[in-house]
Amino acid sequence: MPQSESAGSVAPDLDGFEAIPKTGIERARHLMESGALYRYVSADPYKCEVSLLEKEFAEYLGSRFALAVNSCGSALRIAMLCSGVRAGDRVLSSGFTYTAVPSAIVGIGAVPVLVECDENLCIDTVDLERKIESGGRYLLLSHMRGHISDMESITALCRRHGVKLIEDSAHGLGASFAGKPAGRFGEIGCFSTQSHKLLNAGEGGLLVTDDEEIIAKAVLYSGSQETFWQRHFTQSPHFARLQNKIPNLSLRMNNVSAALLRAQLTEIDKRLIGYRQRYRTLTALVAQSPYIGVPKAMPEVSRSPDTLQFHLLFDGDGTNRFVARLADKGVHVKLFGAPGNPRFFKSWEYIDGIRDVHLPNTERILKATADLRLPGYLTDADVRWIAETMCSVAHEVGASQS
Repeated sequence: MPQSESAGSVAPDLDGFEAIPKTGIERARHLMESGALYRYVSADPYKCEVSLLEKEFAEYLGSRFALAVNSCGSALRIAMLCSGVRAGDRVLSSGFTYTAVPSAIVGIGAVPVLVECDENLCIDTVDLERKIESGGRYLLLSHMRGHISDMESITALCRRHGVKLIEDSAHGLGASFAGKPAGRFGEIGCFSTQSHKLLNAGEGGLLVTDDEEIIAKAVLYSGSQETFWQRHFTQSPHFARLQNKIPNLSLRMNNVSAALLRAQLTEIDKRLIGYRQRYRTLTALVAQSPYIGVPKAMPEVSRSPDTLQFHLLFDGDGTNRFVARLADKGVHVKLFGAPGNPRFFKSWEYIDGIRDVHLPNTERILKATADLRLPGYLTDADVRWIAETMCSVAHEVGASQS
């Protein structure tokens, strides 16, 4: 874990990651010494780190089933296939998300139908209903950067129109709406364990569901050849029925990644306390600037904020000047709407006709919205230094426009 600088004149390191607990390191070392890295090396699920991770992750989220795979993108692909999405189908998705989400849609031959976001970086439910009524029957909803949308309205919309809901909760682990965890509102929820997420395995993903047939399909899609599904905790007649009818996509997680993650599961709630405290401190301080606006969560939402997104309220070239001047101070932020940013829908040139896709509100919002990492090792002094620096630079740029 990087050592954070004390607040003063030196910017804290914002590029580090959550350290792996010693228990996880020891488990991984033992596995490497034994060579037993493949998830199906043992017929006993109690002797398989991946199976144990699935069991414990499902228990944490209160779901019946979980499956660990090699990335959240893989989880999304599997989830859509299990929900019935096929080549040519229209899949509604958030216009503000990471490129991996529309890539997963395109990757199975489906057609992304992008939906506007609102000022609080959540999906626009008015535009969503309009596009559902135009023929969308699947919704791949992103809780981008942990901003949880109006899940009551969205689930009601989906029920009313017969839309199947899949949640991209890559940034949503630990977040909830009205006490219900993000990722538990749709048929399937998908999570990421890439290094920038709350759980760090370098790469990796998990999906959860309560549906017995879906989990059987998902296990087979992920790469359970022969009858290796018998090595899972989950057993169902669906496995034998579907054996050899579902292609093996070889998207499995390995035991080392699972060992690293199991050691972190027990730290989730502790990490959330720290993230929320740092976020409250930072947002309260930067909100004092008339040039910085912070998205507001609905009262029903509890977030897991390991990043800060903020709107820049400058005229003319003030936004770009703020970003450049802040970088001079050692605090690097990115504009979501900058050309080439993989979180800006105009950068997704692999989507046929993307140049003709018009999301005017999303484009306007993202071009003036910045993104700042808040790694878990930051101290209160670091957070206050960042806030003071942001406000000082904002005042400097704003005053120069007067």
